[in-house]
Amino acid sequence: MMDGTPNPSFFERSVAMYSWHEKIKTKRKQLKLTQAQVARRLGVTRMHYVQVENGKTNPSPALQAEIDRLLKNWNDEPELTLMFDYMRVRFPTTDAKAVITKILGLTPEHLIFEEHGFYGYSAMYIFSNIQVMVAPIGSNLGTLVEMKGQGCREFEGILLSHGETWYDYFLCVDEAGGIFKRVDIAINDMIGLLNIPELVDKCLNNECISVMRSFQGLQSGKLVDLDEAGRGNTLYVGTMKSDVYFCIYEKAAEQAAKRGIAIADTSIINRFEIRLKNERAVKAIENMLITRDAEKVAFGIITRYMRFVDEVPDKSRLKWPLNDRWAYFLGKGRQPIRLTTAPQPFDLNKTKAWLQKQVMPTLKVIKEIDNYFGTTDLQLMIKDAELNDKHLKLIEQQTIGSEELGGDMFDQ
Repeated sequence: MMDGTPNPSFFERSVAMYSWHEKIKTKRKQLKLTQAQVARRLGVTRMHYVQVENGKTNPSPALQAEIDRLLKNWNDEPELTLMFDYMRVRFPTTDAKAVITKILGLTPEHLIFEEHGFYGYSAMYIFSNIQVMVAPIGSNLGTLVEMKGQGCREFEGILLSHGETWYDYFLCVDEAGGIFKRVDIAINDMIGLLNIPELVDKCLNNECISVMRSFQGLQSGKLVDLDEAGRGNTLYVGTMKSDVYFCIYEKAAEQAAKRGIAIADTSIINRFEIRLKNERAVKAIENMLITRDAEKVAFGIITRYMRFVDEVPDKSRLKWPLNDRWAYFLGKGRQPIRLTTAPQPFDLNKTKAWLQKQVMPTLKVIKEIDNYFGTTDLQLMIKDAELNDKHLKLIEQQTIGSEELGGDMFDQ
């Protein structure tokens, strides 16, 4: 080192890391926790955490700090969880393959290439629900990476395969000169803490104090969506064109309506989405890198833009007290929450759902006719079907194992 202090030897670094592995194992046992419990809270597979604890895998500094913080402040299962649910990042380079390799940690050959794109881009590479947009020749658009909800879950699997966290990705984006164009932060209500109809009533009763320009629209009903198409109660605050936009909705009801089942996801009852664009998205990521505290950043944004209060007659509206339920949601008296992940392997859920609804009834008809006449037309049709390059690439993507990704994201 420049100050004359010798660099620690490989042996010294190995001993230090070995001591850390033993330390977290001892701490976990003191808390009477299983490795599966810790892994579930971290958002990694049990196998991955076992390898970390046994010293077979060295986590990134960010993941190591997350493990230390989790074991130091262990609480019961959280009432709220917080995760990224959408991310759009623009890179100054037009070399999309370099972004795929160096930023996303994927192999370009595994992606499907489509000769069309969105947002003014002329083409895109697709890996399941992760899209990399390619700019037209001569354009200064650069390269755009978009991950929607499922794409974020799949990318968390990629990060896990490399022993990294979202913070590692953010740093990588910053070093590459990437600019966050949109970031959605989802706060999942696991116990029904948020009463959305009650929040809607408060908006209509002027008990929501907000700096949003569109706040007055709440009273006229323009930003209130009650029981839209049977999807449950939803409250919007702000406009989709603004850089900060809130959407609070009944997640379980929305999923039930979307999937056509009674209860699609009983673990998440309500969801509070913070949708940030442009400068607000950039600032949020900067603050997360500085504080490494996603809860502080997310609820700081909510507090800055809105609060729900209880009316007190003959008292100035600005002096009305904060609603108790809302205060608890913001953090008063509840346990802290942290940035969680839910890494998932790549799947064809959307395609399978489309097949189930649109194709399978017809195939079943042919199968029943085959059964009646003792023919094998359906089997012959499937056997003779020709697969194009896109179909072959889909098979390749869905059959990639952990060895090719460099991790254990498919292990349970």
